[in-house]
Amino acid sequence: GFHRAMARQIAGHGATLAGHVGDSAVATWIAPGPEVSLLRSAISCGLAMREAMESWNRDRPAALPAARIGIGMHAGPLVVGTIGLPGRSKLGAFGDTVNVANRIERMTRTLGTDLVVSDDLFRMLATEAPADERLGLFPHVLTTRLPGRGRPIRLRPALSIREVGKCIKVSNRAGT
Repeated sequence: GFHRAMARQIAGHGATLAGHVGDSAVATWIAPGPEVSLLRSAISCGLAMREAMESWNRDRPAALPAARIGIGMHAGPLVVGTIGLPGRSKLGAFGDTVNVANRIERMTRTLGTDLVVSDDLFRMLATEAPADERLGLFPHVLTTRLPGRGRPIRLRPALSIREVGKCIKVSNRAGT
């Protein structure tokens, strides 16, 4: 059920499901150059995946613990091609961008959030006019080292769904 829910979100936001690794899904948005519309679709997908996970947890038996999701996003060049033997091949995405996104996903556990984007991706979206109002969901930037990487990277963890709800409730009380 989890994989179906996530695959629906991925396909519904214009991504290619490059495969599953254990309980992880690898999604790619592919264009010949930096396409802001694809970055917007990726952010939309990440947020929709969070909401789908909340819904999936609500629909599960109460005796089961809530499942958690971790989404890591990064933008940059990659290589796309088929891997495997003839008749048993699949589409794959390779390169540093994919590795960084995977390591960012792992950081969701350390940071205690379900969605983290690289500052590189955030800045690509922030420089476009009009700016995407959803960027306000990523108010904090932190610099950290990812496992296996020499240089530090700047990351932006998303506000949790509960924090977003609190912000909305506060603004509604203020009459805005």
